[in-house]
Amino acid sequence: MDVRRVSVSFRLGLVFGVIIFFTVAISYVYLGGQLRTLFYDGLKNQLRKDLQLNRSLLDKLPEQWDDLRSSDRWADDVGAALDIRVTLISPEGVVIGDSYIQPNRLPFIENHLDRPEVRQALAEGYGESTRMSDTVKENMLYVAMPLGTPEPFAVLRFAKPLQDILLLEAELRKGIEGALFWSLLLSLIFGVLTAVLLARPLRRISSAADNILHGDYSMKLDAKRDDEIGQLGRAFNFISDEMKRMNQQEEWFKAVFSSIREAIIVTDSRGMVMLANPAACRLFNLDCGDMIRSCMCRNVNDPQLLELFELVRKEGTPVVKKEIAISTDRGERMLQVSAVPVIKDNLSEGTVFVLNDITKLRNLERVRRDFVSSVSHELRTPLTSIRGYTETLLEGAMEDPEHASHFLQIILKESEHLTALINDVLDLSKIESGRIDYRFGPVDIRSLAGRTVGLFARAIEKKAIDVSVRIPDDLPPALADEDYLEMAVRNLVDNAIKYVPETNGTVRISALAEDEMVRFTVEDNGIGIPQEDLGRIFERFYRVDKARSRQVGGTGLGLSIVKHIILAHKGKVEVRSRMHLGSVFSFTVPATSGET
Repeated sequence: MDVRRVSVSFRLGLVFGVIIFFTVAISYVYLGGQLRTLFYDGLKNQLRKDLQLNRSLLDKLPEQWDDLRSSDRWADDVGAALDIRVTLISPEGVVIGDSYIQPNRLPFIENHLDRPEVRQALAEGYGESTRMSDTVKENMLYVAMPLGTPEPFAVLRFAKPLQDILLLEAELRKGIEGALFWSLLLSLIFGVLTAVLLARPLRRISSAADNILHGDYSMKLDAKRDDEIGQLGRAFNFISDEMKRMNQQEEWFKAVFSSIREAIIVTDSRGMVMLANPAACRLFNLDCGDMIRSCMCRNVNDPQLLELFELVRKEGTPVVKKEIAISTDRGERMLQVSAVPVIKDNLSEGTVFVLNDITKLRNLERVRRDFVSSVSHELRTPLTSIRGYTETLLEGAMEDPEHASHFLQIILKESEHLTALINDVLDLSKIESGRIDYRFGPVDIRSLAGRTVGLFARAIEKKAIDVSVRIPDDLPPALADEDYLEMAVRNLVDNAIKYVPETNGTVRISALAEDEMVRFTVEDNGIGIPQEDLGRIFERFYRVDKARSRQVGGTGLGLSIVKHIILAHKGKVEVRSRMHLGSVFSFTVPATSGET
């Protein structure tokens, strides 16, 4: 049995029972000893009184005692009257009378002069002993006195069998044991009732404490009593109300703390992270449940952030909106940090850090700057060319038909490039803004690919490009907006045609079904894309070879348009390429369940 799981009432009852049991047992042993002492002393005193009485009656030797039968008869009469054994012994130790022995056997009894009580009686005037009788073979209590003055003529001895004494003692013990048994039973009942009554309020307190541990503060204890239990109940009710109030405040604090978008980290005076909200845990890939008393250095490894923590902790100076770049599992992040030390009694007890992730904001600012710069540059180049040739024509070149025609061709080409650039910017702006109402429906990829190749027939024929289309007849239709999907395919095919070599260019167009999706692929043997540029190829105005891109008429927005169109169709765009070996562009869009 697990002692820790035993109830308090059982423990109190057990303690009371053990105390009462040992009290009764000690009382029984003590009373038994006292009873035996008192009983033996009383019996010896009674025998001694009877012995003294008879001694006073036999001050002189009776005349008839010359006859052994007369002395034995006297011993028998006294023994029968007192219900004891009476023995008469001569000074020489000869038994001349015994109430337990027949007269004819007296001559055969051994000499009693060596009996302890007889020797003590002859020497001191009184003797006693408790021993086994060699004559009658029985444990007996003996008392003896000499008879006659000044010289004793006999020794009178009274004896009481111990068996009779033990029987009487046993009867008395039964009475005592009965009384002690009922006392023990009543005491145990009273002890158990007392334990139950004492344990009842303790059980209520224990039940209330268990409810509080599980977040239930509704249980109240009886506080009307004026004893210690009442005081404990009032104190417990007060603590319960305070914990309920604090728990509500904690829940409000957690809700507010968790809803703050900024990352918040609280450290103690030793730099240990004591608290962090979910935003901070996500930022640094931390376990919020393991933040309490966890070492900061094991969770935050960025040197700049650690240096900032250490600076604020040592100097106790606040930091306001300091921007730092740190490296996390999510890549490099730009943080705006504010730190306020917690000062108490001129000592720092910790620091509250507020870290605002402004990475997206800074990226948007960079993208805006890059966009403005790229658009300005892309517009400046054709506008400068148009302006220059127009001024040349106005200055007199119009009079030279050959040069005028060449200049006008250049102006036309630059204006077309400018128109294409503006159209791409407008298309990309519409796609990114999410204002396009896509009309999804089944689209035949085979037919769409054929129309797209037909649009570039002149360019294909001019560069003698080997174009092949491999799309199975049983390919399921794609679930897409046909116009915008065709725009994405057109941009991919246009790029492939522009960047393949002039003499032996090849373009492979294919499609296949893949896990409830349709994968469309455009493969070419063009100049390829360096590995370091593959991650940025879908950015706006990003070109691997800017000079060649402008030469072939690229705006730098085609692939960005493709990416946003495919993402709007819940698909994915991928690219694989190796320098001078060509590129493979592919995208996936959902397939329909039926066929057209």
